[in-house]
Amino acid sequence: MARTTRQSRTARITLSILGACALQGIAAPAFAQSYTWTQVSRWQEEDRYLSGGNTVYREEFFPSKGYDVRPHQATRTLFPDAIVGTGNNQATSNNLWAALATSENVIGNGTTLTRARDFVEDWDINFINPSVNSVNYWFDFYSDNSSNTISRSSFPLTLVNGPQAGQSLIGNNNLLAMGDDNSLWLDADGSLSYYNYPTGTLEFNSTKTSFTSGPSGWQGSTLLSKVGNLIGYEEGNLYFLEGDNTVQVFNYDLTYLRTDQFRFDGELAGQSLADVIDGRVANTTYLGWDLGPVIAMVQTSAVPEPSAYAMLGVGLVGLSLVARRQRARTSA
Repeated sequence: MARTTRQSRTARITLSILGACALQGIAAPAFAQSYTWTQVSRWQEEDRYLSGGNTVYREEFFPSKGYDVRPHQATRTLFPDAIVGTGNNQATSNNLWAALATSENVIGNGTTLTRARDFVEDWDINFINPSVNSVNYWFDFYSDNSSNTISRSSFPLTLVNGPQAGQSLIGNNNLLAMGDDNSLWLDADGSLSYYNYPTGTLEFNSTKTSFTSGPSGWQGSTLLSKVGNLIGYEEGNLYFLEGDNTVQVFNYDLTYLRTDQFRFDGELAGQSLADVIDGRVANTTYLGWDLGPVIAMVQTSAVPEPSAYAMLGVGLVGLSLVARRQRARTSA
């Protein structure tokens, strides 16, 4: 009975220490994943369905394994601090994805005007290395360890005509999103313009500054009042997020199409779209909208505070003393 009591006391101490460490930000070890590199998944707009008043977007391939992807090889040169060890490991892949997702060297990743940045352009992610002037880099978000390049002369970084003539594709606050081989721009008059990528030429210049139709709160509202809700552009449509899960869909000329009460299925079932986009769901990084949200499952570990290490040290000392007393009593 005494031995059982001592074991229970030790277990309680251990659980208390682990609980305190969890509160201090020391993450429990993750289970081994089936992904060698980084999981990138898309929740499919084209395969959505209605359920209980919600619009459920299916996770592509789920429950089977999805895309297992290292970003473009050139990211290793662009982000040398992301390399772990030999670089041929999941930690490096995750670090490179995380660095890419926050880099202004990615075309379409320079705005602060929208709810979320959408730099996925018709499957592709386009970026540059500032020290290389002859080529741009690109890869499909589902393509592992790509080495694709395109000529800078054919894919210029400066727009050549229209309301955004002379503007750069890199680090530009008015470049709102990428999609359909185009870039989406907010013009000085509060309207939108669409430029072709590769050529940098104007493809469509909207003159509308307000929504001509839509639900309450949208019809008659100005684009400028709603651009902070924009989360994506694809197939000629614009996607705006209200609240946690309400997605308002308009066409390229601000005509209302539909409202989705968005829901994830698969691995993110139960999570709100807002929490994922705003970075409040661990190990998820929103890359953009490509007929549905594209998300990299970047596995990260919290760096413990010094106080957490101190608490862990005190706890381990306590466990050591308990174990020593038990051995002494057993010997006696």
